[in-house]
Amino acid sequence: MRMMGADSVHYHRATVLERGDDHQGAALAYFASRGETPLVWGGSGAARLGLSGNVDTAEFEAVFGPGGACDPASGRRLVRTSRPGMELVVAAHKSVAVLGVVGRAEHMHEIMDAERDATLAYLEARTRERGGRRGRAMVPVATSGMTWAVTRHATSRSGDPAPHDHVLIANVVEMGDERGGWKAPDTILWRDHLRAATAVGRMAGARRAVELGYAIEPDDGPSGRLGHWRIVGVPVEVERLFSKRSEEMTAAVAERGVDGPRARAVAARATRSGKRFTPVGDLMARWHGELAGLDRTPDGLLRDVVEAGRRVPAPSRQPSPAQVDALVGSLLAVDGRLGERKVFTRADVVVAAAPWLFGRAPSQLDRLVDRVLASRDTIPLLEPARRGEPRYTSAPVLAVETAIAQLAVTGARTREAARVSAGLVDEVLVRADAERGHALNAGQAAAVRAVATSGRRVEVVVGVAGSGKTTALGVVRQAFEAAGREVLGTSTSGQAARTLGREAGLGESRTVASLVWRLERGAQRLHAGQVLIVDEAGMTNDVDLLKLLAATRRSGTKVILVGDDRQLGAVGPGGGLAGLVARVPQAVHVLAENVRQHDPAERAALGELRAGDPARAVAW
Repeated sequence: MRMMGADSVHYHRATVLERGDDHQGAALAYFASRGETPLVWGGSGAARLGLSGNVDTAEFEAVFGPGGACDPASGRRLVRTSRPGMELVVAAHKSVAVLGVVGRAEHMHEIMDAERDATLAYLEARTRERGGRRGRAMVPVATSGMTWAVTRHATSRSGDPAPHDHVLIANVVEMGDERGGWKAPDTILWRDHLRAATAVGRMAGARRAVELGYAIEPDDGPSGRLGHWRIVGVPVEVERLFSKRSEEMTAAVAERGVDGPRARAVAARATRSGKRFTPVGDLMARWHGELAGLDRTPDGLLRDVVEAGRRVPAPSRQPSPAQVDALVGSLLAVDGRLGERKVFTRADVVVAAAPWLFGRAPSQLDRLVDRVLASRDTIPLLEPARRGEPRYTSAPVLAVETAIAQLAVTGARTREAARVSAGLVDEVLVRADAERGHALNAGQAAAVRAVATSGRRVEVVVGVAGSGKTTALGVVRQAFEAAGREVLGTSTSGQAARTLGREAGLGESRTVASLVWRLERGAQRLHAGQVLIVDEAGMTNDVDLLKLLAATRRSGTKVILVGDDRQLGAVGPGGGLAGLVARVPQAVHVLAENVRQHDPAERAALGELRAGDPARAVAW
């Protein structure tokens, strides 16, 4: 989903209304009886505006034209806005797209229809409930529903089989309160519920696939977090063969050295070109020829898919009570999908639970979500999410956070860990300043002295990016090593661990996961007199952090927790780095922003990062 601009409006007017993207010649077998579909109105809001059936140019201009939507009948301006609306793309899984290549185009469209309709129905329901906003307080208001126009395209820009629906959602809703009227909708609500809508849509598509006789299996993608499904019998190499557009974007992302949804969106726009106008008869022939290059035939693929549908049993109509209990427990566990989030809403439960029910009736999803929220391990939080949606956490998460806080408090009160004399610290500071050619600032020097001389088993060093934490830790390392102590380093990510090791001069710096694994298996032991620096402590998995703190308590090792306490908030009264800062103030050393960023662009980029906008930071 992305915000529409004038370019998107022009694109769909030219390619759909004016048929600019139609394939040449007669209807391609891949489209079955549908062809490249026209824009069609949908949504309860469209009905309120008297819009139905195929979209004509006048209606399109009235709803999506410059300045905001107008009433198609009277021409009266309904809203004033520079944004026409949001564009949602619902794309078929590649294994579903392959059905059209092997002669099952109608089934492909039926599965896609089920996914798209369920996705939009979910968003429509949320919009009817609270899709409007009133006043400066942005009070949620019920509405009459969404207004959209939808069209189905069948190929990617690289000419691969890639059926997908473009849904243009108008930036207008009819308010359902006593004041009535039309206003711009709460688009943040749509963004907040997009992943849940996607999960609901995928569940409906999976159910239709099973009803049509296909076997399905989970597909979590390369990241392990995709939460999708695929048709059994379609080889992965065939999916990859028909994914040239995705490969283009992956290559563009790799070239820039940045990954993630934002990076892929930028790459998509950067590599976007006009669709290739291949004659209709040549498209299917080309796809079959590409299959032949893998020693595959359409008939052979179809046989494999049909056979898998007969061989693999369909999911039971509904999970047993024991299966439901096990699922609820796994979702709420500390390392479960909801436990990892720490704080979640009902929409988050939908996203986490839906993949477990793929192939079953979509109606079972609401029952399972209700079961999770009613569990004794689900703890409602007093403060709701934005727009008033209730938030929850889990009892296992609170238990682990409480244990972390208790260990930190005990460690901060204990003064029997490694320490360095004040005189030796002063000597190290003078030597380190001479080596660098400039002195530490007052905050850094104070933190070095306190951490090195206190003898506390637990210390906390906090500061934003650019505050000089790593520089100060490098001097701390020198001080302890000058006193004959061994200093180890660890961090959540491999890159951060390597950076910590290199910039702080640590001989050994591992990822937290690697260190915990070695400690649990006896491949490494901690002992009194050692010092362990845990960088990015605010981003560290709670279970791993608890294991490290427990190990340092047993061994008497001094541990220094380092990070930005604003990165992750606490759930309970001691969870997260921010919680520890509040619980052990006597062991906290705060570093102010360093003035080392002399470059205005570098300071601006850091400012954007702290404001939560990585894209703007990268732009700087």
